[in-house]
Amino acid sequence: MAEYREIQGAAVQALASNAGTLKGQIWYDTANYKFKLESVSTAAAYATAPNIGATRSGGMMFAAGTQNATVISNGATPTSPPPDYTQRTDEYNGTAWSQGNNSTQAAANSLSSAGTLTASLMAGGYRGAAGMTDFVEAYDGTCFTATTAMSNDREGAFGGGTSTAMFVSSGGPISGSSPTTTEEWNGSSWSAKGAIGAHAQSGGASGTTTAGLAFGGNTGYPGTISVNKTYEYASPTWTASNNMNTPRAVGGPTMAGSQTATVFMGGNNRPGGATTATEEYNGTCWSNSTSLPAARENSAGTGTSTAGLVSGGNAPSQTNTALEFNGAGTPETRTITTS
Repeated sequence: MAEYREIQGAAVQALASNAGTLKGQIWYDTANYKFKLESVSTAAAYATAPNIGATRSGGMMFAAGTQNATVISNGATPTSPPPDYTQRTDEYNGTAWSQGNNSTQAAANSLSSAGTLTASLMAGGYRGAAGMTDFVEAYDGTCFTATTAMSNDREGAFGGGTSTAMFVSSGGPISGSSPTTTEEWNGSSWSAKGAIGAHAQSGGASGTTTAGLAFGGNTGYPGTISVNKTYEYASPTWTASNNMNTPRAVGGPTMAGSQTATVFMGGNNRPGGATTATEEYNGTCWSNSTSLPAARENSAGTGTSTAGLVSGGNAPSQTNTALEFNGAGTPETRTITTS
């Protein structure tokens, strides 16, 4: 039988480390007295992340960034009588949450988001008695600054892209006009683009203005129902794609996902309740993935299809918990045993 030295050209290293650096690496962990193998996961999995500094939920909180560099802001707080919206901002660095500076606009819910932790946009939203808004704020990783407003008031609209190239589509009241219009930000102004195929509110979105994705949401009034429709965006046109398996809204989309690799985590399957369903989109079809440990809705979703983060929401009551989503193929360290 060939030895490890013959295959790899080197002897097994002795390292005071619990994590490897290369797939297939084998070493002796001198700190824990075990042999280790750096491998990749064969199935997606959720892992507990540190708690957020404040409890909140939102039909769509502001959320931008990756699994290890996320910002969330606004949303609803657990006050009585609800809803009471907050301007609070929290950032996650992959290890811990820290409080950031508040947004400048009046606190809102049902916001559209785009960008990263250090360069993002927060657009529209619902302010309770004040109703919908067209307000837009830019976040630079430290402070929010008001910028050019959208052409229309919107709440719960599909939103994706970057801080200099964002798309916002549909949203608005579930009753009344139920808009399907789209507008796009180019870094200095908003312009009208093509209509999405059907109205929906509080769905998920990811990707860019040249390769975007919108999925799920709620529609219909009275008796709101969740939908499973999916649309791909290549400015200025939307094209219908294959439906999700589970109709739902107000889940946690991976905002840093792409048109060909996105995850939707949890949500509410109206007229039913919150769901544990997790689905992955590969650019053509949706497939069921590892379910959430518990049903969760009204959460913030960030990250990619292989490294996502779902934060806050209702599970079933409002929560400050967060979960990391690690897709199949994610690097993982295994302990080698005789079995």
